[in-house]
Amino acid sequence: MHITSLQVTDVGPFDEVTLRFDRQVNVFTGPNNSGKSTLLWVLGELLVYPFTMPAKLLRTDQPRWSLGISSLAGGESIDGTLPARLSSLQHIYEKIGYTCYVPAQRLSTNFRSSGPTVSKGNDAFTDEQIDLFAAEYPEILNRAGRDAIKLAMHRDEEYQSNPELAKRRKLMLSGNSLVRDEAIKQKIVDLDYAAHRRNRPAIKAIVDHVASIASEITVGFPIEFTGVSEDSEGLFPQFRTPDGDLPLDVLSQGTQSIIQFLSRLLFSYAEYYDFPPDLEEKPGVLIVDEIDAHLHPTWQARIIPSLIRHFPNLQIFSSTHSPLMLAGLKTGQVQLLRRDESGNVTVSENESDIVGWTADEILRHFMGVSNPTDVATAERVSYLQELMRGEELSSADAEELERLRHTVRNDLLSGPMSAQVIKFAEELQRSRGESSPPASGSTVDQETSQK
Repeated sequence: MHITSLQVTDVGPFDEVTLRFDRQVNVFTGPNNSGKSTLLWVLGELLVYPFTMPAKLLRTDQPRWSLGISSLAGGESIDGTLPARLSSLQHIYEKIGYTCYVPAQRLSTNFRSSGPTVSKGNDAFTDEQIDLFAAEYPEILNRAGRDAIKLAMHRDEEYQSNPELAKRRKLMLSGNSLVRDEAIKQKIVDLDYAAHRRNRPAIKAIVDHVASIASEITVGFPIEFTGVSEDSEGLFPQFRTPDGDLPLDVLSQGTQSIIQFLSRLLFSYAEYYDFPPDLEEKPGVLIVDEIDAHLHPTWQARIIPSLIRHFPNLQIFSSTHSPLMLAGLKTGQVQLLRRDESGNVTVSENESDIVGWTADEILRHFMGVSNPTDVATAERVSYLQELMRGEELSSADAEELERLRHTVRNDLLSGPMSAQVIKFAEELQRSRGESSPPASGSTVDQETSQK
């Protein structure tokens, strides 16, 4: 079962928008303030429990939504208003499987655990769990206070009466804006303790699995979980790296970001299904904002291939500003958000596979970067093109045209020669009546002159 479509009205920048989804990968891209995070928040509101999207995005008292879902019988559609009501959604949670939301901001701290948190029963929460809830939902803490949160968590009627909601409430909580590593570190301590107490190596193995997938992404920088260590401040998870055995918070920001979002996904994924041996085959939904945050391009290009290789039944929804995240995606897997001349946001899908495309081609086609170069050179190129289109030029403009032809040609020929630059250089040559570009002595220039 997977999500096939979403329609929503009067939320964020959208009067009304309809999206169709791929069963496996869906990547939202577009300029800032085009609604990427808004759509992910709506999906989080509908699919993740507990989750609360920012109320300020709701433009009316009851914005409408409609969600399409596949099934063996063909499919179904459910609808309702925002904020979402569980009465409309809880019957699909078991069908859709595990769901996870990972926000864009990932905070690193020097948190140390005082020890494992051990629940006193199915309806009891420890003080440590209340602390972690308050850290994920500070606005609720400020509004209601700690005692009210604790009482609500104990007496929540929906939580008490519905086994599916109870199971989801016990998982790692997902806030809508920030990942804090305190919860991740505490969870690793708890899993390590539970594996020994319950004599279930599969519980500890899930932390090893996080490190293994992370190592596929961080190629050249292998990571291995060595266990829970202790210093004067308390307990912390430790990882073996080429730089030695290190606490999580000492690793690079990019490495921490990878481990944080994989931990958010895998820990609760495994716990939801009770640590099964066939976890990678289980269905689930991952919603992650800015999936490429803090990562080098070589790491970005490996994230989605690694996820779909390990979890073929996981449906992924993510946002990105990186062309490397789109490379290799198939038809219908990219949702491109743009504002039209009236300021309205439109959404379109890619109509062909993005296989074999260069980063420059993706930047031009999907991200509106027509001249992927520095701002000064881009401005000179734009002005030169404007002058070249002119039918009648003043003597000053004609002199500026000749100056820019020389300046822009040297700017472009001094850098890597992409297909776009080669084409533009050829246009400059034709405009001057030259049969070949001026030699600069580079191999690229020689190859260009032969084409």
